[in-house]
Amino acid sequence: MKFSSHEDIEAPAQAVFAALSDHEQFQRVMQQRGAAMQRVDDCPEVGQGMAWEIDLKFRGRARKLRCLVTEMQGPERLCLSNESDGLTADVAISVLTLAPQCSQVLVSVEMKPKNLSARLLLQSMRFAKRFIRPKIQVSASRLGQADVSSVSLNSR
Repeated sequence: MKFSSHEDIEAPAQAVFAALSDHEQFQRVMQQRGAAMQRVDDCPEVGQGMAWEIDLKFRGRARKLRCLVTEMQGPERLCLSNESDGLTADVAISVLTLAPQCSQVLVSVEMKPKNLSARLLLQSMRFAKRFIRPKIQVSASRLGQADVSSVSLNSR
């Protein structure tokens, strides 16, 4: 199952990508929301190969998630691979330059089930896709606004 969204942001692509790839800020936000994150890679620099193990509660149950940066081509593309017990999700974030002070963020999430319960979850998400899509667009908006100063959003 695939979801996608795009948002126009009034900021240069370099600044938008820098905000999107600020993994320390992302880790702080996740911890504020009750998730425990631990970096598990040996990469000295920010980029491909960075990995985290994340412990969080979702729908009342404790979940473990492993997140891996599979591609990082600044300031244009960031890809993440996420894996839990029953589900894999590949996230691709692209930043396009529309003008010197205007960018577009494209977010694509493809989820694949690994067991029957995940397959049932995805099936119910398919039925609720029209309700889920606005939530994804709000999340994409927040992603784009992360730490970019003087950013305004023009949704399509």
